[in-house]
Amino acid sequence: MRAQVMTTIRQFELLQGCLGRAACSQSPQDIPRSLHDPVMLLRGNPDHPEHDALGMRNPEVPAQAELIILGDSQVYGSCVSADQCWPRRLEAESGAVVYNAGVEGWGSVQYAVGLEELLSLAPRRVVVCLHTGNDIAEAFQCARASTSPLAKSFWNPDWAALPLADLSAKDRAERAVARLAAERPDLGPEEILAELGLRGEIDVNPCAIESSRFYLAEHFRHAVQDLSHPAIAAGLMITRKVLGHLRDLSLNYGFALGVMLIPTREFLVSTRLHEAEVRDRETLEQLGAAEATMLGELRLACADLDLPCFDLSGYLRHFVGSRIYPQNSRIGHPNAKGCELIARYVRDRVLPGLDSSHHIRAAVGGVYPMY
Repeated sequence: MRAQVMTTIRQFELLQGCLGRAACSQSPQDIPRSLHDPVMLLRGNPDHPEHDALGMRNPEVPAQAELIILGDSQVYGSCVSADQCWPRRLEAESGAVVYNAGVEGWGSVQYAVGLEELLSLAPRRVVVCLHTGNDIAEAFQCARASTSPLAKSFWNPDWAALPLADLSAKDRAERAVARLAAERPDLGPEEILAELGLRGEIDVNPCAIESSRFYLAEHFRHAVQDLSHPAIAAGLMITRKVLGHLRDLSLNYGFALGVMLIPTREFLVSTRLHEAEVRDRETLEQLGAAEATMLGELRLACADLDLPCFDLSGYLRHFVGSRIYPQNSRIGHPNAKGCELIARYVRDRVLPGLDSSHHIRAAVGGVYPMY
């Protein structure tokens, strides 16, 4: 009851804030997708033309959502238009009211806090999408910095002195791109990456596999998944607690809950390394081992909690060479083709699995994990 009351209050505050703002003269491309927020750290911007009154990427806030999908930029659809993101495609194909609750920069802690704010939508099913690319590192940062009592409940004060994961490889690659763009304004984005790839710039690793050509960032991906780093290990512990809280919410409010694991593009290439042409093979192998361990730990966490778990790795590895990511780019978000494939997977495998697991839970008080 308390969660429902707090949900209604928080939604009223967000709607009131949106309605109270004066009309903005900014063009759509100048309006940021997200805003800083003490609770979420980042929250979707209700003023963005593609967002609803709660700041989510939907045409409107429905009175009731049959399915809520929580996630980060992989769910939001950072590389595609609003009508091409996979939750919207899923809605069109399934006929169900699907609510896209993906926000760029979120991790598992934001998923728990966000779902409590969305309980008034009375979902029948909820899918939580854990992206191994950065969700665990984000969980550590949100539990540490958020003002939310729920977020703080996942935090251990003994972790306060732990260093954050090393993101220097990502920063270095971004600086190299910006520097070369300033030095050579005659070069286009693809030419800049090609030149940096030839120079051996870290995390601008040229990759060719089947018909796909892109640039990998395996050093950064390894840094945010390496469980030997204390902050990443703590992030995994936090995520385990989050999954337990989400499971309790599903039992208390009667919705079917499932977890979908979304791997990185780099990991998918590492599973087919014998077919790929890459410059930095050794680091990619290290990333592959680290991410396989992370995926295994998340599957185990779901199994311990009797949560159905759907790992996209085995499905997407078959398509990684089929242009499902932007070509000649460092961007690891699925393009329109990739979103179409993910929507099909959720429609054909995740939703039927959720329905069957919900029936088992109701009948015998438990559910068998589904991988």
